[in-house]
Amino acid sequence: MNSQHTGNGTATSAGKASGVNSYTSGVPGDVEEPIVAHLIELRNRLAIVLIWLFLGIIISFPFSAKGMLLVWKEFISTDIYMTAYSPLEWTFARLKLCLVFALAISIPQLFYQLYRFAGKGLYPHEKRFFLKVIPASFLLFIFGTAIGYFVVLPVMFKYILLYSGDMATAQLSVQNTLSAVTTILAGFGLVFQLPLLVVFAVKMGLVEYQTLKKQRILVYSGIMAISLFLSPDPTFIAQIVVALLLGVLFEFSLLLVRLF
Repeated sequence: MNSQHTGNGTATSAGKASGVNSYTSGVPGDVEEPIVAHLIELRNRLAIVLIWLFLGIIISFPFSAKGMLLVWKEFISTDIYMTAYSPLEWTFARLKLCLVFALAISIPQLFYQLYRFAGKGLYPHEKRFFLKVIPASFLLFIFGTAIGYFVVLPVMFKYILLYSGDMATAQLSVQNTLSAVTTILAGFGLVFQLPLLVVFAVKMGLVEYQTLKKQRILVYSGIMAISLFLSPDPTFIAQIVVALLLGVLFEFSLLLVRLF
């Protein structure tokens, strides 16, 4: 980024002819600028990410109704009718499903904007790492949503939520049902960004590798808290699946740090 690099660069003075002092780090082209300029640039780049998120929702909205019918047919049953308890419930449910697609295209954009923001302060090998992160982020999001779609959702709907025997008739709210679906899909997509975030934090000097290894208990406590939030399952089966996946992803993150 335009601020001084966190590495062991040596500040050198420039612009003597103009009488203005500016300082650069060991990275060529990295010039120190006022903190306000950095905040404005960061705000503008985050605004671009929000625009991508908004565009993703708009683009996917015309197809969201078919997506909802597909989800309903796949995990619930065509014999159970969708129930809407408010005039806008159907629309809100469609918007939530669109959010999954919007996140899939905006999260890689987030990493790209971070790359652009930090680009001038990065060494060549760090730039190459960032360029690898962008497509990896998209693939990990897709893989995470696939795990949620093919593993967790069938457990929740086919074997848990709809198990009522002959004593009750299932009547499911469209918004509540689709909220559970989108929470699982989007949540798993975001969770699978964990390896990239850990490697990014270590590479940028935000946290040390040894600290992560020593603080495993705190990390796994956070993992349990996140799993409870991501999986609205009263039997805790889905939460256990999420917690196990998060644990595996965290250990995989530590392995990636060592490799990179």
